[in-house]
Amino acid sequence: MIKYIQYLFPSMVSNKIYKHMSYPRVRKLRDSEKAMLNLANAEVVNYDEFALMRYEWGKDYDKTAYLVHGWEGQTGNFASLIPILLKAKYKVVSIDAPSHGNSSIGKTNMFEFSKILISHFKKDTPDLVISHSFGSVNVARILRLCPDIKINLWLMVTTPYNFKSRIDEMAIKFGLNSRVTEKLISKIEEDVNESIENLNMVTYCSELSNVDKAIIVHSKSDNVLPIQGARKVNKSFTQSDIIELDNYGHYSILWSDELKSVLEGQMSN
Repeated sequence: MIKYIQYLFPSMVSNKIYKHMSYPRVRKLRDSEKAMLNLANAEVVNYDEFALMRYEWGKDYDKTAYLVHGWEGQTGNFASLIPILLKAKYKVVSIDAPSHGNSSIGKTNMFEFSKILISHFKKDTPDLVISHSFGSVNVARILRLCPDIKINLWLMVTTPYNFKSRIDEMAIKFGLNSRVTEKLISKIEEDVNESIENLNMVTYCSELSNVDKAIIVHSKSDNVLPIQGARKVNKSFTQSDIIELDNYGHYSILWSDELKSVLEGQMSN
């Protein structure tokens, strides 16, 4: 139906697609993920009209690790990594983004999380950040906007390449023509106040000097974010190394023994 309506009402169709992109799906957690959340000190923090869930483990430790989930992800996705961080005596902090996890539901966008996290990063001063998927983009935006925030180690568990590929996905999924796609891009650029061409990790990471070390862990079998994009990001990011794994999906990589070994190795350095 959209394929035909868009020729008569391109603005209406672009508004509909943008609304679709503004309300992420909330994925169900595994029992083990729920169990880890139940061990946290949880509190509600307010942001505009949202009530956001903030989780903290190991509050008496001096070093701080921040977990930043991706689009349609949530804090519980990091459940297998939290015990490793606690064993290394890190306080662990994470927030469910607007319309994600146990935070309240409402219209959001893929870049809003970075605006929220800036004040929390400045307050909690994390030594280590672990991000998954689009969470890596939000961390890069924070570090780019706030060069005074210094990170010793950034572990990127998968990373996107550019945001335009997300628009291309929507165009293919819904069969959008060029007029609707251009209007959709204009809405996004207005929302984030930045050109779509600059919304990519190569641009972001090439400008960062406030990260001592970054490691990208990405699976060659990731069907959501192809590894070719991660390789381009690594090439542009002077402080980064890339570890390529086999036979893991976009979410299953978070539970892999190989990822745990990488984190444990960094904790022992």
